Amino acid sequence: MKKNPKIKWLLCGVIAVLAVILCAIIFLVFRTLSPARTPVNDTAAGAEIETEIDSSTESDGGIQTAEQSQSAGENQKVDDSAAQTKAETETAAVEENMTESETAAETEIDIEPETEAEAEADPIRIVLDPGHDDICSRNHPDLGFNEQDLNLKIALACREELETYKGVEVFMTREDGSCPDNGEGSDDVTGRTAYAESVGADLFVSLHNNATGLGYPSEANGTEVYVTVYSPFHEESQKLGECILEELTTQVDLAGRGVLTRTKPEKGYYDDGNVKDWYYLISTSVERGFPGIIVEHAFMDNPHDNALLKEDENLKAMGIADATGIARYFGLEKK
Repeated sequence: MKKNPKIKWLLCGVIAVLAVILCAIIFLVFRTLSPARTPVNDTAAGAEIETEIDSSTESDGGIQTAEQSQSAGENQKVDDSAAQTKAETETAAVEENMTESETAAETEIDIEPETEAEAEADPIRIVLDPGHDDICSRNHPDLGFNEQDLNLKIALACREELETYKGVEVFMTREDGSCPDNGEGSDDVTGRTAYAESVGADLFVSLHNNATGLGYPSEANGTEVYVTVYSPFHEESQKLGECILEELTTQVDLAGRGVLTRTKPEKGYYDDGNVKDWYYLISTSVERGFPGIIVEHAFMDNPHDNALLKEDENLKAMGIADATGIARYFGLEKK
């Protein structure tokens, strides 16, 4: 059967119309569902995108919305303001600290010389007492010398060495054969400690040499240091005595007989309950408010010690050893 051409063209027309209608419907639907957009130029768009990228942060796993970005921007301004305030505060604190440091440095510079001056104005006052003298003498012609002369030579060497140290002032109860008050016995002794008190002594050191009194030759030899039993001064006097004894036995060929105490009940008691020291030089020092010690360097009636005492070089070495021990105890430094 042969088809009609008119029907064929009619069908084509219907299909074309339907296609146009369908496209129109699709276009309308797409336009309805799509949000309206405001066109912007490329420069403004780029700036907006850059601003959003710089200010946006992740929130709940996503990118912030425009409102969140605006809020973040405001927060950023607050943070920037706070940071600026903090920076200004820290800068002010640094400047204040620098000012305080400069003030402290200036204060230190002003005070330091004053402190050194105070130290120089208040040195340790040490009184050296060369035992005996021409009035209260201990002459031993049978042994080849007089004790008071030996003691003076040792004391002069001790003073000379002590004066090489800083922070110390040295006094002597005598520099020749005379006695401080020209007295004898206990008067001679009390005159020595009275002089020490008058110069504000911190320490009284009486320098002597020993003898057994049993005649020559004696087996006793070496150095003894006597200190007080009075409790406020005893421990430190003991330490001082040990320093001196160690220096004497190291620098000079002397045996060490120890740091000793000796008391005498007949003299009474100190206020701490201890029996008073045997030697007036020590007990009167305590009563005047400062520690006193006695250094018995060597035994004049011992052959070994006697030979040492006859050489001025050895007497000088003994004086230097005394000074070194005193300086070591007080922690003095050389000038």
